[in-house]
Amino acid sequence: MQEVKQNRLSNALKVVLLCLVIGLGAFTGSATFYIRFHYAEVMPRSPQTETGRVFPLPAQYGGTIYVNKTELERQQFIEYTLTNASILLAVLYVFLGVRLRWWPTGRFPR
Repeated sequence: MQEVKQNRLSNALKVVLLCLVIGLGAFTGSATFYIRFHYAEVMPRSPQTETGRVFPLPAQYGGTIYVNKTELERQQFIEYTLTNASILLAVLYVFLGVRLRWWPTGRFPR
């Protein structure tokens, strides 16, 4: 009976972690894609000191765009923090999968 509860808990953990890995990865990828193309479309190509857009970023399609501090922090949060969190969560999923034996071991059938 105890083993059945552990298997159910292990399977629930497997499903929850897989959903988190896929969800965070999809969100990070789509947010990165959106920020790059949106910024390239709407941000100025020269510094604008009156709006605070003085921080240069490489633009999609080449060139440089200028953003303010908040926009720069948003881009860096998505590019660095969310990307690293996605990778860390995927590593955790694989580590727990191996440790809890979620996948069969041995050779593949021929």
